[in-house]
Amino acid sequence: MKIGTFAKLFHVTTDTVRYYIELGLLIPDKKNTQYQMNQLCLDDMAFITELKKFYFSLLEIQQILSYQRVTNFSDHEDIDYYNNFLIDKKNQLTKKKEDISKAIQLIEKAVQTNSPSSKEENFTGVPLSFVNLLYCPKCHIPLEMKDVTIKVYIQTGSLTCTCGYEAAIEEGIIITGNLYETSPYPSYFYDKETIKEINPNMINLFEKSNFWFQKVLQNVDLKNKLIVETNVDAFVSLPKYIDVLETSASYVFSGYSLAMLKKVRKRIERMIPKPNVLYILNSDLNLPLKPLSIDVFVDSFTANDFSLLNPQFPIHILKNYLHSSSTIVGGYSYYDSSAKSLKNISALYPFSHEHILYPKYIEENISVNGYQITQSENIGYCTDPGPFFDYHVIDEKFHMLMYLASTKK
Repeated sequence: MKIGTFAKLFHVTTDTVRYYIELGLLIPDKKNTQYQMNQLCLDDMAFITELKKFYFSLLEIQQILSYQRVTNFSDHEDIDYYNNFLIDKKNQLTKKKEDISKAIQLIEKAVQTNSPSSKEENFTGVPLSFVNLLYCPKCHIPLEMKDVTIKVYIQTGSLTCTCGYEAAIEEGIIITGNLYETSPYPSYFYDKETIKEINPNMINLFEKSNFWFQKVLQNVDLKNKLIVETNVDAFVSLPKYIDVLETSASYVFSGYSLAMLKKVRKRIERMIPKPNVLYILNSDLNLPLKPLSIDVFVDSFTANDFSLLNPQFPIHILKNYLHSSSTIVGGYSYYDSSAKSLKNISALYPFSHEHILYPKYIEENISVNGYQITQSENIGYCTDPGPFFDYHVIDEKFHMLMYLASTKK
């Protein structure tokens, strides 16, 4: 009998049969270069199949099969030897069954402990403290608010300016007219399917960046300050540790995915019952905020992702909202200047900034816009960040730089 026919008979692959032959579990005849499965193989495979049902490992099966071949289980002593194998395995499985039962109970307890409350979740909205900060991004004058509904927070309404600028408040989120027709990325960072595709080494780098952000922000005076984080679709940092920062601070999160903003809001509300947080759906960084109002801008790789889709540097747009004492706490990824990945970017993203992901990109553009880097740290690199980074050439170093910047004196 040929290997293929033999494999089908026992519902295994030919590779499995060849592996068993290599281990000596099966001893076929050989004609020229072809194996011929004989009656001994049929008997042995039937016995192997039975032993596998008993959860014996291949090493254990090899030991039992060897003993059978020597003794043929011909007397009581030999049968007792085999029975002892079976009894030992039964005891092992019984112990394993008890351990599994305990693990199941612990998992059930953990699920009950971590399950969200069955009561209806009430989402927050626009805090009343932000009303005086809502300005037209074109005229830089206060926006007029109409048709407002308030339940502690502003839930719905409209924002208008005499110049024609309009924005809506829906479900407590400000929705501007400056939006991409479709999301420029396949999905957002909190999406479990996306996380599966990102290389664990890249996730570890992001986690190191979070530690860096937290450490630096805890050393910055945030009392009664306004902190803004944009680009929350691709990567968002503050919700990881917002509960350990200054409680009097106010926060703004901006992104172009409504689903992502709702995810961010839900996470923050679980950490802080009544957060002083504003959520803005926006694509171009022209935010409906008062000029010179941002005290701390958290650049959680905004430069990377915004300039990948636009020929501008994000601080060039946001500088209208920054003042002489504003601080930028940021993260930036880049390649070595000779990397082939840089050429892929211009081909895949024709509207990107010409120097995006170059080593000196962040330093040069920070400087041009009146800022200087006062602290920086290269926290590592990844050679395979995952398919989300479609321009990346495998084995090239994708560096991650963290920085703190302030206005030039």
